[in-house]
Parts: sequence; C-alpha cells; structure tokens
Amino acid sequence: MPSATSIKEASRILGDSFVGPADAAFALGFASSLGDIPVPHSPQTLQTMRDAGEMLIWRYADVGATPLTIMELVRRQPTLVDARFLQKMGYQLKDEWGIELEPSASTATCTGGWGVVLKDVLKESLNVAYEAQDDFLAAYGKRIGSAVRRRTAVEITYDTLILWMTRQQRVLERTWDWSSTRTTDGGYLNIGGFSKNGLQIFSYSRAVRHGALGVCPARVTNE
Repeated sequence: MPSATSIKEASRILGDSFVGPADAAFALGFASSLGDIPVPHSPQTLQTMRDAGEMLIWRYADVGATPLTIMELVRRQPTLVDARFLQKMGYQLKDEWGIELEPSASTATCTGGWGVVLKDVLKESLNVAYEAQDDFLAAYGKRIGSAVRRRTAVEITYDTLILWMTRQQRVLERTWDWSSTRTTDGGYLNIGGFSKNGLQIFSYSRAVRHGALGVCPARVTNE
C-alpha cells in the first residue's frame, strides 16, 4: 500500500500544481461532498513530482447525471475553447473535420480520481512521429520509476481547463499534447495552443511531426 498524504499537506507541497476535489468542483459549478480524502502519494513522492514539473489533479467523470465529455466541457466553458476549430476546419486526413464530428467527444469521460501528469510536453518528444514519442514516453517512465501513459483527449481538455480555472495557469500555450484517443479515420487527437483565443483541438495521423507537437506523460501507478 502506498503512503497517503492529507489534501492540506499535498497542497502545501505542490502549491499551484495541485487541484483537489473541492477546487475542481467549484470550477465546474457544484459543491464537492468528498471531504478531505487522502492523496495516495507520500510527501517524498509529491516533492519529486513538484521538482519534475508534474501536477496532481482530481478528475470528475460527471457532474450529477451529466457526463463530463469534451463537448460538455466546451458547453460549460465556451470562451476557453477556440470555436474556430470545433468543426469544418480541416486537417491532414480530411478537408472538413472538427471535434464536434467525433463520436468520442460526446461520449468519453475521464476516469474519476487523482491524476498525475507533466504540465508541458517532453522536449525530446517534439518533432518526432507518434511511435517515436512512445519510446521517449517509456524512457521518461524509467527515469521517474513509474509506469506512464498518454492521456486521453478528454483528460487533456479537462486538466488544461480546470488548471486555468482554479490556478490561472495556462499550460500547453505553445505546444500540443498528442493523446491516445483515435478519430474515426485513424488519426489521433491532440490538444494545445491554449492562447487567449482558447484551447485548440486537432487531429493528425501517426506519421505527422512538428516542433510543437509532443506528449505529456501521465503516471499510471500510485507511487
């Protein structure tokens, strides 16, 4: 069993890189009933996360009976998502495409619970294709001693918007995180470019590479 830390202590250690259940709930417009549930990481692990540039965030899968899908997050915070790219903007595989046309955008949600993720993309994962990014992802996991994975598209959207709404931190401002979420024609969603115009959601095939497209490793295990 991993060591546990109180929310108060986790907040002290991580500062603005920590978003607990109460803060996330407030940003989403409801009151949390979870109370001071423990964080499943020791203070030493939290310090390691802080030093590595990771954040710890509580994810909700739904608000009441409403699933928190990408499109529900867009509906709740329309000014935080760049509306120009929601539909019919086109990308490498299609002349007309937008996230509104993807079934997963209206069905997939985060798994409720704690998430730990690097706040910006791995520098070594930039300007390489999808498979090569997987190699750098695995190498990062070995460095920190934890299994890691790509985030899903809804996790990236949730984490980025909630961090801004609760801590006024704008991550992925000039970079894009390439998710594990596939589009209907075999591309993979990537989210970023979070400027004052709002968060952008694109999709590329596995062969694409450019200097701002990378991956933010998310921890799989509790320690």
